[in-house]
Amino acid sequence: MLLSVTLLIMVVSLGLMLIIPVLPGQFIVWLAALVYGLLAGWDTMGWPVFLLLTVGMLAAAAIDFAAGWLGAKKGGATTKAIIIGLAAGLLGLIVFNALGALLGVLGGIVGYEYSRDKDLQRALKAGGGYLLGLLVSLIARFLIAIGMVVVFASAVM
Repeated sequence: MLLSVTLLIMVVSLGLMLIIPVLPGQFIVWLAALVYGLLAGWDTMGWPVFLLLTVGMLAAAAIDFAAGWLGAKKGGATTKAIIIGLAAGLLGLIVFNALGALLGVLGGIVGYEYSRDKDLQRALKAGGGYLLGLLVSLIARFLIAIGMVVVFASAVM
């Protein structure tokens, strides 16, 4: 029963990643494996497997951060615009939700870049670069999360 629930949570989180792109599905997969290990005993999954899942989760988080940053830079955003965007995204997350975070980051980047030289096309290109980075991040995080589920399932079944 515990294994079935754990696998269900993992698979549902994969699907939700595609519907809610900012959902940290790889973290949910990792957390489900952690709870499984705590409840079922670590000998059923093994520490090396959990360590591999942890590396996958951390790699996905690093890719998530780096892809947005690099995408914005590629789109022409300044470092200051990205930092302002991240601060606005954090505020958006606190005040609203995940969508608020996304809108906050975009608003911060585009708003700051536009305020610098009133070039809307350049400001939008910087925001578009951030969005492209997010898309790359989503694909990478999704593939890593699938790999994590496969590793987990292979170890416990």
